Amino acid sequence: MSPDAPVGAERTGLGVSAVLAAALCTSLSGLLVRLTENADGWQILFWRSVFCIATLLIYLGWRHGARIGDRFLSIGRTGLLCSLTLGSSFITFIFALTSTTVANVAFTIGMAPIFAALLGWIFLRERVALRTVGFIGLSLGGIALMFSDGLATGGLSGNILALVTCLFYSATIVLLRGGRRVDMVPAVTIAAFWSCLVAAAIAPAGLSIGLYDMGIIGFMGVVQLAFQYIFFTAGVRHMPAAQAALLGRATVVLTPFWAWLGVGELPSLLTLAGGGLVLSAVLGQGLTALWLTRARAALR
Repeated sequence: MSPDAPVGAERTGLGVSAVLAAALCTSLSGLLVRLTENADGWQILFWRSVFCIATLLIYLGWRHGARIGDRFLSIGRTGLLCSLTLGSSFITFIFALTSTTVANVAFTIGMAPIFAALLGWIFLRERVALRTVGFIGLSLGGIALMFSDGLATGGLSGNILALVTCLFYSATIVLLRGGRRVDMVPAVTIAAFWSCLVAAAIAPAGLSIGLYDMGIIGFMGVVQLAFQYIFFTAGVRHMPAAQAALLGRATVVLTPFWAWLGVGELPSLLTLAGGGLVLSAVLGQGLTALWLTRARAALR
């Protein structure tokens, strides 16, 4: 059954719960990075990836047993490209969080579905509706406000890294849409392996960290990274894709909320204003996509 197929109320409820669980896992990223004490960005990236790989391999082994190798082979060239862009986003994401506020990162990366529409137009020749152009303009206005805040507070490099992360993630979305169906769990496993190799090769301070930081980063790798993809992949099987995408955008609000609640990190007024524009754009695009999906279904 495809993600867009009509489903029963019970299965839809399971799908909604799984996608919201994925959003909750994703939203913990900023808080967990802030809770680390001595680990640098490369160490966080390496150990988060190690724990993520171990978790996903256990999950795949439980799901597929001896056929686990076939699951990796099945992702094909499109899946490998997705792994490269997604793994690159893992790298820039961690360093964005260590260089600017959690809110700036969350709001910027939240634009990924909108940027994906722009990349789809450039590379796949997909038609871009006028309303999408409006949402792109609105989100760029929000980014401009947050970049001006970065200039004032010294967080410009982090804002740029967040934007690069958004572009990598947008490219992943376009690859998934433009190619055949890809099993995301093996693809994420390879992405984590790729980011792990890069961190191991570059880490200037070595990879040894304290037990406290290992516990925080281990939780990141297992829950915040691995579980988000396990939950989301399970959830989209039981609900319309447009609805899953809209629910997933709860992370745009939850991520800075947890950082404020957990470590008292307050966004600036410019960040809140820019984030408000981005949030309006992503919610507008998501609600429009959901309405169009239901309208088409009603005409069938």
